Amino acid sequence: MSTTSNSETQLSFLKNVVSKNSGASEQQLVQVEAKLKIKLPPSYRAFLSARNGWQLSSGNLFLRAVENIRWFRKEHKDWYEAYQMTAEPLCVFEKDYFDYTKQDCAVFDIKHLAQTLCISEIADDAVLLLNPMVVWPDGEWETWCFSNSSPGATRYRSFADWINDKLNQSSEPLQNSGELPTVYLDAPGKENRRIRPRQKVPVLEQVLKKLKSPKEPERTKAADQLGWLGGKQAVDALIGALTDPEWYVRWHAASSLGLLHSPEAIEALIKAADGSLGGVNTSAIDALKSYNDERTAQFLLKTLEGGGDNASQAGYVLSQRGDIRAIKPMLDSIFSKGENPNSSWHNLPEFEGAGYEVLEPLMVHADVEIRRRVEKCMSSFAHHAKDKSVRRKAFELLKQRLASETDLELRKVLEIDIQICAPKNK
Repeated sequence: MSTTSNSETQLSFLKNVVSKNSGASEQQLVQVEAKLKIKLPPSYRAFLSARNGWQLSSGNLFLRAVENIRWFRKEHKDWYEAYQMTAEPLCVFEKDYFDYTKQDCAVFDIKHLAQTLCISEIADDAVLLLNPMVVWPDGEWETWCFSNSSPGATRYRSFADWINDKLNQSSEPLQNSGELPTVYLDAPGKENRRIRPRQKVPVLEQVLKKLKSPKEPERTKAADQLGWLGGKQAVDALIGALTDPEWYVRWHAASSLGLLHSPEAIEALIKAADGSLGGVNTSAIDALKSYNDERTAQFLLKTLEGGGDNASQAGYVLSQRGDIRAIKPMLDSIFSKGENPNSSWHNLPEFEGAGYEVLEPLMVHADVEIRRRVEKCMSSFAHHAKDKSVRRKAFELLKQRLASETDLELRKVLEIDIQICAPKNK
């Protein structure tokens, strides 16, 4: 994804794509900026001046007219709140995070989501957002194509870079050795916004020394930093930290090993995941998500089939790895009883169509508790499924079941879930 500092040059191709004299007036732009209490980034402003609202011919995404842009948090409150609940500090260095050619769409600053500006309608569960919390020296805002189906944010340096990429336009790369954007701590519109201090890159030798500190917080921080630094020394040190006397340090060490997904850590992670080290089961199991080998798959399948406290977590990891062998034991868990029933069936919606097919017949099961469990999965399909056809089928099935369901409590649940899922299935 190329970058240039001149927004007008970046968007010169608009002359050949959009109609002249169809853009927003300067007065319209100024009015909206006054309403938002912030100045729009240059490339997006230039675009609006050329075309005030536009549907890309290459897709379904419709860019809004300037008078219809909204803060994301106000328009899609449930959407951003769902992500805010999972907000965690980014375990990546700034220089790597802002290298957009090497990004992972699942790694983005969730805290910024609430402050983004929504400039498109929803299409295929995706919207285009401008992020005023990240501003480059030329005034450009980071731009996100934010989606449930990815899921996450595909990030661009600017609106111009996004639209150039979508229309396969070429432009000269910006020579910006070491350039980084300003990252704000305060929301847009606030006077004298605070700026996040530049991240200091830790020195490996110093981090390794901190890992031997008598203070638990220092060892915990060191375990996190080793996950960012990587390398054989970091892996060896983290494996050793899995036996730290404090479970919190062990938990963070397992998490960092998951980021590094080194083959040398498999044995240690399996040992931590089976409960023998105490207090790190879920973190170690989650770390195995980044692997795709048969040995860890067999361990996870055995954990899933054995039930117990870790079965659900193992099932989730297998679903993220796309291992369809997990479907049968998850389906079997639908029928589990007792004080602590196996709840790994919660993960069946992660398998999309394959999960839907095995659950659909159980919507009419004679046991009302089984119907309740299946209904929860169907509601998840109807609201979150990436495949539109699966989402729609699940929604229609919920409506059919409401018409024939005899259990009054379950009928109430169906009514509520249908209301919640309706906007996603218009």
